[in-house]
Formats: sequence, C-alpha cells, structure tokens
Amino acid sequence: METDERDWTSLRTGERVRNLEIEGYVVLPGLLAEDEVRALGEAAGRIGLRRSGYTDRQWFAHDIQWDADPLITRTLGAGPAMDFLAALFDDDVICIGMTYSRSDPGYPGMVLHTDSHPYGSEQLGAKGTSPVIVRVLYYLDDLTPERAPLRVVPHSHLSLHRDAMPYRRYREHPEERQVLCRAGDAVVINHRVFHAAGPNTAGGSRRMLAASYRPAWARPVRRAAEYHATELARLAPELRPLFAEQNRGLADTALARWNDDLPGAAPGVGPLRWSRP
Repeated sequence: METDERDWTSLRTGERVRNLEIEGYVVLPGLLAEDEVRALGEAAGRIGLRRSGYTDRQWFAHDIQWDADPLITRTLGAGPAMDFLAALFDDDVICIGMTYSRSDPGYPGMVLHTDSHPYGSEQLGAKGTSPVIVRVLYYLDDLTPERAPLRVVPHSHLSLHRDAMPYRRYREHPEERQVLCRAGDAVVINHRVFHAAGPNTAGGSRRMLAASYRPAWARPVRRAAEYHATELARLAPELRPLFAEQNRGLADTALARWNDDLPGAAPGVGPLRWSRP
C-alpha cells in the first residue's frame, strides 16, 4: 500500500484547502503539544465507553461534548483546526458532535466506508444529511503502519460513479493510501471520502478524538432535533454557538434571476483560493 510521506508542515493554508478539496484529506501537524496530548489522554481515559459491534478490540463514545472534561471540549472551538475551518468555509461553523474511540492491540481494522449519509442513518440521524461535513481527527497516539493507520482512497469523494454511492462498503481498494502521523497531529477528511482504519498489531492502543463540522449555510436536508437549553448550558459559553441552531442554514431556495445586484466575483469558487498564504 502506498504511504503518504509528504512534509505537511510546509503547506500554506490554500494548499491545505486544495488537498482537502481534491484528495479528500489533509494533515494538520503539531496541533497539540506533548503535554496537551498527555492531559487529553488522561481525560479521555475517564470517558465511559461502549464496545464496538464487530470486535471487542475497539471502544467508543459518541456525543461526548456534553460530559467530557473541559480539556477535551475546548478543542472543539479554538486553535489551529478552527482557524483552518474558518478559512475553508468562510462561514460560521456548526459542530455536529464529537466522538472518542480507542482501538486496542488485536484490533482487526475496518472496512472502507464514508461518513456521508445523505438520506439519514441509524448512526448519524438527521444531522448527517447536511450536504457539507468535514471531520477533524485528533490523534493521541502515533499512527504507524502497525498501529491502526488511516487508510484513504484519494479523490473518491469526487466520483459520480455508482461505486461511490456513499452507503457502500469495501474490504480494500488497490488505490488506497496509508496516512501516518504523530500524536498531536490532526487529519481533516471530507465526509464523502472512502476511508478506514487499519489493524492494530502494535503494543499499545490508538486513541482518537473526532469532531464533525459543517458550514452554517449547509443545513441538514432532514430536520434535526435541536439541543435543549439545559444541554447547551452544560457547555462552556464560547462553545454554545457551535451547537445552537442545528437546523440553521440556507432557507431561501428561490433561484436568482438576472439583475444588476448580482455579485460579479466569488473568490471562494475559483482556483485562486488555493493560493492563499
């Protein structure tokens, strides 16, 4: 399997946007310092986990934003990852939720899949029907070829072929790529890209925090349940706007006809957006 061995530290913001938009993923290196990784790992160790439905070597918890240690939840609304999302979307950011997972030694890996559920699903519900979602994967352990590496099929999110139907699953793909990174790095993926985690044959677990976001305009196609005020009150004040108004988005779907007030430029549409410093 090909391994992506690029020096991700050299990419400008526009180049990171391009890699995410064209290849379906981008690595943001060094987002968390060593002491932050250690503290987050200790905090994550106190989260109550459920066993995966297909192996006893993986454990997870969804929607941890409500009860997790503030050390964990503060990563949702600040830092370099959020700066990147602001540049990527140029819009208010809505957080769909946060998950923690731990893949222990002996974990067999998973099938290639997408996180795109445009018609809904038992896993993501109505929130997953937004047309634009990205996931930020914070790794708390080094990703090595032996420790549940990220597997990605580059460009698969761009395909219009029926093989790219987002609910399909594949055991493997001849063009898939292995993505490795260090503890404290993050990987941002397009929700439509086919990806998976490889097996863990290393001597330690692979721990990951994953947060899903969408631009404010991209409301879910199916109406999602709004969070109650008592739930939002459990979040730090600066995080509440990320979770309020889960159905906020494009409301007026009437198509504009010709008029003199139409804009004559859209920097976010043309390829010059990839030239940003």
